[in-house]
Amino acid sequence: MRLFHRITVALTDSELKMLEDLLKEGFESYSQIFRNALEIYWRVFKAFRVAGYSIDKLPKDFERIAYHIYNVEMKQYVIMDKELYRVLMKKVQEKYSAEEIEKDEEFLKGIRGFANLFYIWHKWGENTKSTEKAEEVLKTIEFGGGGEFKRVKENEFIFRTVPENVVVTKSIIKSVYEQLGVKAEFEISGERIFIRVLN
Repeated sequence: MRLFHRITVALTDSELKMLEDLLKEGFESYSQIFRNALEIYWRVFKAFRVAGYSIDKLPKDFERIAYHIYNVEMKQYVIMDKELYRVLMKKVQEKYSAEEIEKDEEFLKGIRGFANLFYIWHKWGENTKSTEKAEEVLKTIEFGGGGEFKRVKENEFIFRTVPENVVVTKSIIKSVYEQLGVKAEFEISGERIFIRVLN
């Protein structure tokens, strides 16, 4: 016989609405929701701790993690060792210039498919700000292990990656932005890509 313990949880109006929405999705009770949520959070927390991932990022990255898992399961994403990715990008960079990469039809077709996923995930509309789109693309590439980004101003960002990847990474970001209708200026210095959104 399982022994249950009762606890009291204080929720805001918006949090209570989330709870009620989950109940409508087929959960038996509030207790079941909290038990399931606790188990998921505990497992993710443990995995994050082993990976050395910042726990502060956990709540806001949950949706991104869910999409990432979904796309891996659907074979849209491939889990790749970071060192292997670096070597592959280096080889591409040695063989092709940024201009050649950005004009390659197969590359552009892949970019169009990738860019369209953002509209599906985030339900972006005509009024979505270019800076919001620009930042979300950088967050996604960072989350996938492609580098690290930092917002400098409202419309300025720095994306840092290893020097072997910088040209190809800049081409990917630039091409995704173009597909999303984001106008931006780019400048490369060492391992950094400086980005200024113009619209």
